[in-house]
Amino acid sequence: MQRNTLSLDGAWDFKYLGDTAVALEDVRDWRTCVVPAPWQAQFDDLRDHMGRAWYRRDVEVPADWAGAPMFLCFGAVNYFSRVLVNGIEVAVHEGGYLPFEVDVTRFLRPGRNELAVSVTAPTDDPDAYPEFPFAETPFGKQSWYGPLSGIWQSVRLERRATDHITSVRLVPDLEAGTVRVTVDLVRPLRRDHDIDLDVTGPDGVTVAALVEAVAAGQDRVTATISVTQPQAWSPDTPNLYRLKAALRQDGELVDTLSESFGFRTVTVKDGRIHLNGAPVMLRAALDQDYYPDGICTVPSEEFLEDQFRKAKELGLNCLRCHIKVPDPRYYAVADRVGLLIWTELPNAGRLTGPAAERLEATLKGIVERDGNHPSIICWTIINENWGTDLVHNQEHRDWVNATYRRLKEFDPTRLVVDNSPLYPSFHVQSDIEDYHFYAAIPDHRHSWDGFVDRMANRAEATYSHHGDARRTGQEPIMCSEFGNWGLPDPKLLRDADGKEPWWFETGHDWGEGVMYAHGVETRFHSYGLDRVFGTMERFVEAAQWQQFRALKYQIEAMRRQPNLAGYVITEFTDCHWESNGLLDMRRNPRAFHNVFHTINADTVVVPQWNRVAYWEGEEVEVGLAAAHGRGDTVDGVEMRWSLDAAGLGDREPMELTPGVRHARPASFRAPNVAQPEVHRLELEIATGDGVLATNHVELAIHPRRVAPPAGAVAVWSPDADLAERFAALGYATAPDARAADLIVARRLDDALGAEVRAGARLVVLADEPQELQPMFPHFQNVRVVPRHGSMWLGAWASSFSWVKRTGAFARLPGGPLIDHSFDRVIPDHVIANCTTWDFQARVHAGMVVGWVHKPAALIVERDCGHGRMVATTFRLLNDAPGADPTATAILDGLVELALKGRDTAGTERVRETVG
Repeated sequence: MQRNTLSLDGAWDFKYLGDTAVALEDVRDWRTCVVPAPWQAQFDDLRDHMGRAWYRRDVEVPADWAGAPMFLCFGAVNYFSRVLVNGIEVAVHEGGYLPFEVDVTRFLRPGRNELAVSVTAPTDDPDAYPEFPFAETPFGKQSWYGPLSGIWQSVRLERRATDHITSVRLVPDLEAGTVRVTVDLVRPLRRDHDIDLDVTGPDGVTVAALVEAVAAGQDRVTATISVTQPQAWSPDTPNLYRLKAALRQDGELVDTLSESFGFRTVTVKDGRIHLNGAPVMLRAALDQDYYPDGICTVPSEEFLEDQFRKAKELGLNCLRCHIKVPDPRYYAVADRVGLLIWTELPNAGRLTGPAAERLEATLKGIVERDGNHPSIICWTIINENWGTDLVHNQEHRDWVNATYRRLKEFDPTRLVVDNSPLYPSFHVQSDIEDYHFYAAIPDHRHSWDGFVDRMANRAEATYSHHGDARRTGQEPIMCSEFGNWGLPDPKLLRDADGKEPWWFETGHDWGEGVMYAHGVETRFHSYGLDRVFGTMERFVEAAQWQQFRALKYQIEAMRRQPNLAGYVITEFTDCHWESNGLLDMRRNPRAFHNVFHTINADTVVVPQWNRVAYWEGEEVEVGLAAAHGRGDTVDGVEMRWSLDAAGLGDREPMELTPGVRHARPASFRAPNVAQPEVHRLELEIATGDGVLATNHVELAIHPRRVAPPAGAVAVWSPDADLAERFAALGYATAPDARAADLIVARRLDDALGAEVRAGARLVVLADEPQELQPMFPHFQNVRVVPRHGSMWLGAWASSFSWVKRTGAFARLPGGPLIDHSFDRVIPDHVIANCTTWDFQARVHAGMVVGWVHKPAALIVERDCGHGRMVATTFRLLNDAPGADPTATAILDGLVELALKGRDTAGTERVRETVG
């Protein structure tokens, strides 16, 4: 007989109970919910609420189903379920991510039936949930983005034959051209049967068939089927086969079950991941598998197909599905579209005995449910030591090591990562030597370079130092988490009613509040950013291009290292309050979507530079290399470069082989310019058949400075080296403060404050913490503070630093966000506690973090008495005077800003009166 299915998705009665256990018959005041979907996604008053709830609905059983076995099938319910049919409890189930089914044949009758499900989503209160406190269950990112409770995957009622197939496990062998098949039956057969095994190829044509006899008493059948010249599955050629298992008795069809699969191998060799015997550069992104309206409930297969197509447009060949067991359709679509999947076990909060049992059972269930998918190439057991203490606890290291070995035995066809580490955690035994590192670019470029160098040389502390590490030295090395924020356009995230999405109200308890999205447009205007960027849309676009430049630099640094086998960008899509996605939460592309593949491909041009800001006529040198991630060799290749509109360029023949091949640097004199300009150094790898790869480097070119733009200005400083520096820049030297047009100092003290109040103009080059209170009202507590150790560092939730490129700072090209041309001057300190009034007019450079929080000044002016102070935290003293055009332009701008509107005669009268 054919299986018949009745979907039970749709409207259900729902009642949330909190921590209280209430019998079904005592429930009142039902409301309507939708299944599947977590209750947090549906009800404003339950966004953060876990606990107990009842679901209820009527089911009409067709009359012709009478007498046949019927099974109630749940995709996933989080976390503990009791299932009742017509008031009778028929099953209980623990576990929030995996399917379960209940034989309800004896409890259903033709016509109307009542189905009810009691769901318990525990908190960590041991008094309320002593059997399974939250921290001892696999929960994953529920501790980050909010809970996931209730019936969150589909429910169906299915009629089957008495004897039927429960699962089909397939292990293809690409080299041998065989498929090992294991068919499990619901019970030992009472009579002899046959199982027909038919395999259809990617074109739908039958390529193999086998009939296997099944004797009475058997409940499992194993067989091997041969397929002639199997076509390999890969992201480029996602060739899918399908096996249909048909159970027959005396020639009559009893039951069928079909599974898709692919012929592919994934192995490790010589420090590289090999797919189907050839090295593959893993170009991956972390995927939280969260959705804009349903939290973790997939909107549709079409939604998945759309986002996976966009992943491939971005040049990605892999997604790391992060500490989450996704809907099985996730893998099915990845199989069809052609994406590698690195998938992970949801973590618990603490590794107790019961927690370990739940984790191991979940891991086994994942492999059993999803093991036929060719897209899955790697399992992770633990992420960043969460729920374990590998650093200090030998038992935990032993558990991870043992779990790794059991998983390899259970599924030898895939790679396994024991713990995907972030400092101070590490690996014990792993098939991949991966590590996580976050460094905002351009702010922390040198930190990133140092990390990449250490990783490439296996010098990072990635493995246990307790004597229990099992490291071969051949594990593929990669950074499996790094990233930078961009921001989405809030207007594109609004719901159908034009309101902010509900998840804009999450994140307030993370990162000192910088993750809180609600009110971002109000803050944008309050902090005067509309005066800098014009509109919110322009600010968003600038932030997204900063994200592109950051990821571009980080990927280039890694691709220069032939020992690195891949990387995982954090992340594929924004998630609730995290805004580091390559797509936003609604899967809208970033501004750079159509060009990202140029830096995220098998073959890329890799530039290397020490600086990108130059005076006209200076010698420019940019290193060039070709990084080729495939295993083949390409002949007849040229490395080419040209400088736009300058008539400069060169080309060099080269052989493109696996790994990294260096070419001659691009060397030339910076062109003459009438005003500061951004020029693009265009790069490409080409053959006679076309262009294989393109890239570019943006260069800020400044006209030669022959004199201070402010004219004849006499400068005095209490710091001798500052006086010498300004003299070297062409400024006159004053004998004392009274004779100076401008005072320059590193610190604001009482004496300098008195000079300002008397009419002096002061520039403070603040390179250490200090108070600026003499210039500001005492209640503001304006002060210079370090970025290190604060959210202003911007290493995880990125900071956005800007300069008004008008007036005194119009000589800085590009903008408004600072870019690589500021590489030598990026500040280590900020000026905190300026008000919105200051940001409207007096702050000329500043910083916000995350969703436009924690505004800080980098350049601020303040009139006090009859004088003016201009303070900055830009590091303008790193190089010899005049060596760095950016530092020089900022210094000149500070002088102009401080002297603006100066009344010399009035100043002298005030000083005479004060004196």
